[in-house]
Amino acid sequence: MKPVLQALVLAEKIWKTDTGQKIIAGTFNAITLQERPAQPQEGQPAVLRGGVPGSPYAYISLTDVCDSTTIELQFVSLSRNRVLFEKKILIERGTRLGTIEIVAPLPPLKVPEPGTYALEIVCEGEIIGSSKIIAELDDNA
Repeated sequence: MKPVLQALVLAEKIWKTDTGQKIIAGTFNAITLQERPAQPQEGQPAVLRGGVPGSPYAYISLTDVCDSTTIELQFVSLSRNRVLFEKKILIERGTRLGTIEIVAPLPPLKVPEPGTYALEIVCEGEIIGSSKIIAELDDNA
């Protein structure tokens, strides 16, 4: 049986209090890319900068979780249908009736180009939920 995803939130920072509460700050669903002029050599394309937010966090809330369940976090380019990184998380002690909360530190989200990306939660080869991220060029740059 696959767990049920109750929440998936991307944030710049997540703290855990002494009482187990989570403080989630800087949630986001978009990344702004800035284009800088091409290098001095003529004919080279412009280079994208930005689009690499620090090391964000994922807040995951699951229910209906069996013992020894493994979920995978995948950061995917939906435009290219390519997995950019993945991370496995083993939930050793599940609970079918309660809620499991996971705060997962992520590597920097390297966004190579404008497009649509997603952080997906996968269990037993099936996507049980996702959070989409839009990467757009900054028109004011």
